[in-house]
Amino acid sequence: MPLVEFNDVIDSDADHAWNVLKKFGEISKWHSDIAESRIDNELPDGMVGCVRKLILGDGGIIVERLLATDDVRRSLTYRFEEAPLPIDNYTLTVAVTPLTRAGGSFIRWSATFDLREPDPEGKYEKLMQGLIIGGSDSLQAYLRQSL
Repeated sequence: MPLVEFNDVIDSDADHAWNVLKKFGEISKWHSDIAESRIDNELPDGMVGCVRKLILGDGGIIVERLLATDDVRRSLTYRFEEAPLPIDNYTLTVAVTPLTRAGGSFIRWSATFDLREPDPEGKYEKLMQGLIIGGSDSLQAYLRQSL
């Protein structure tokens, strides 16, 4: 089971970053690779069990289910229900921690998944790492604009 981790420092108050991240269905507002996003079941946005449908810039569709959210730790976990990739059991956790001395925040992205086929060169690990880094960069840019 591959593990992809990415840690970053963002120029934003942790509470501000968390208030953006926890709006699970609104990821298209800040993620540059996602053209459209919406909650696609009867549960309210941000409630454990809600499902979001993402339409990517290239037309691909990903469906994700929110598994956990923690306002105290400023973290959420979700998994892919459907994705145009040969992976299963993709689960990602993102958490934001204040950097009290330096200002800003520390953000940690951590994902695991199973591969349906051998990947000796780590192509899918690199792909997922790139998506996570792109998401972190997009979040950083959005947070700078929304202050």
